[in-house]
Amino acid sequence: MPTPYTGWVRGARRAVPPKLMDTVVQLAHRRDTPFLRHAHAYVPDPARSSLQDELDFLRERFESAGDERTAALIEDYWNHALHPYWPALRASLEEEVLFRGRTLAVNGPEAMLAELEGRVLWQRPRLTAPYHLDLTREVRRSRLVLVPSMFSAATRVFTSDAQVTAMSYQARTTGFLHSVTPDRPTEPPTDRLALLIGPGRAKVIRALQAPRTTTALAHSLGLAKSTVSQHLGVLTETGVVWRRRLGGQVFYQLDRSGFALLEQLGD
Repeated sequence: MPTPYTGWVRGARRAVPPKLMDTVVQLAHRRDTPFLRHAHAYVPDPARSSLQDELDFLRERFESAGDERTAALIEDYWNHALHPYWPALRASLEEEVLFRGRTLAVNGPEAMLAELEGRVLWQRPRLTAPYHLDLTREVRRSRLVLVPSMFSAATRVFTSDAQVTAMSYQARTTGFLHSVTPDRPTEPPTDRLALLIGPGRAKVIRALQAPRTTTALAHSLGLAKSTVSQHLGVLTETGVVWRRRLGGQVFYQLDRSGFALLEQLGD
């Protein structure tokens, strides 16, 4: 079964010029480029709200380390490999942040951290996260910032100052990459799920393995919002999908019966 990244990787390989790809790969494998390990592993700052803000920040860090071309390489790579998908990816990540924030506000930090599929464990005053080596770090009076990522399955803990500790984790919406990459395979003629409930409704079910709004679904599936809304109404009424209002938006996701249906017939 293809990973969520398969279609994106194929598209990126076609879009990124070979010379640029070779340069990025060579740079990543050089042992004398410590900034690849440290300079870009910084704690996100809400004040940097745009890509240009982030690039300017990176450029300052790289130039202070004696390197003037890496920020330009990152920007060039971004434009070819990620820019075409960014509006959809950003919308998906914003939904992730809203979903986690709502859980935090309603049920508290313990419940929110517990939803990260066992990746972290919060037992006051200790926070335990999986890591590739044993590491104990004492942090006092520090904020914990959670950073959802579409491109990393592992948990990463990093800090740039004594006031903030950040932890990245794989967002629930990573499967969304299947629907934003242009070369995803078409559904086979013998799609059992589509034969049972129709191709449109089958697409909606497959896209609801993570919480999504009606607008996000319509955009990613290329369907009219009214059509998606109709499918969601039927799926919710039959108990296949749950519906939850978070803030000013309504999210939908597969319920247990929906996941069971997808497992049995989703191929």
